[in-house]
Formats: sequence, C-alpha cells, structure tokens
Amino acid sequence: MGREINYRNPYGSLPSPQGKDIPVTLWTTQTGVPVAWQGLDGNGNDNGLWDTPVFDLRPDLRSAQGSTKFGVPIWDTEARLYIQVFGLLGAPANTTGLRLGCMEFANCTLGTVTMPQPPRAVAPLGGGFPAQVGRDPVVAVTPVIDITSELMFGTNQTNSVVMVFAPLGEGYPVRYWKLRLVWFRGQAVGPALSIQAAVY
Repeated sequence: MGREINYRNPYGSLPSPQGKDIPVTLWTTQTGVPVAWQGLDGNGNDNGLWDTPVFDLRPDLRSAQGSTKFGVPIWDTEARLYIQVFGLLGAPANTTGLRLGCMEFANCTLGTVTMPQPPRAVAPLGGGFPAQVGRDPVVAVTPVIDITSELMFGTNQTNSVVMVFAPLGEGYPVRYWKLRLVWFRGQAVGPALSIQAAVY
C-alpha cells in the first residue's frame, strides 16, 4: 500500500485503467452454412462436423502481453453462443437415426494459440526434460456429449431450432474457447441441414 500515483487507479482497474470505446460484442457465420456430410464406412453411415472459430473471451487481458493477438475477441464475459439449425423437416425429411453431439475446446493461458495439438514430448535419451514441441494448443476439454434432445424430435417437430451454449467458467469464462457440433446419421445419407450462429 502507499499514496504514490501507481496505487490510485480506480477499484477493479488494475493493472491498467479500464478500456474505452470497447467494440460491440458480435460474431456471426454466413447465413445457412450447410452441414458437410462425409461417409464413415461402406454401409452408408455419415457424419458431419461444424466448428466455431477460436474465441478470445478475455480480450481485456491482451494489454498484459505484447505478443500477436489470437482468437475472435468477444468483449462481453456474459456473451452466449446461439446456434440455429435449419432443415429438420426438409428433404430428405427422414431424420430417423440422426444424432447430435457437442464437444468443447479450450485453453486458459495467455500464450500463443496453435490449432493442431502438438505431438507428445519425449525425454531425450540422456535424460532431462523433453524439448518443447508445441505451445498452448486449444485442446478438447469435454468428451462428445449427446445433445440430440435439443433438436426436439417428435410429433410437433419444427423445421428449425435454436441452441444456446455458455463458455466454460463461472463469472469470467476461460480465455480461449471453441465449440464443435458432431452430427451422426446411421444407415442413410444425412439430411440437408444448414447452420447459422452468433455470439452476443
């Protein structure tokens, strides 16, 4: 403690004054991005993947380092990811056997983000610590979780649904985060679905 000017910042603004003219929090995909189905085997089973970009959910920390900035900056710590799926009643209309899962990827450090996971570091033959083979990858932090119920299949099936996702963390989310949707379709070609999404 002291009376020097370094200690006179407003409460909660350390290590520097709060930012001004912060950009509006918004990220959107192109309208109607189709699900890219790919065959898994010779039996007609398909799957499809859809990823968000990597989001920087704590861009306020960017001033704490001088390195290159990574991730799509989302300035609101309470922002949510909204994903709308279209075509649940479209051709082909049969959604029997359609399953949907999601998994989350994250990294809590302030370092450089690299998309691919680095290979396992192996200690040298003479002993000692392994060489650093990759720095701060965004890696899977949850298994694939079945969220098929979010599609609301049933008698009153709608053509479109909106799903809401909250990033990891309570109060303040983890620094870097992305979400992956994993579509599974057994015994037939996947239906013609499309996705649009936004964070705000």
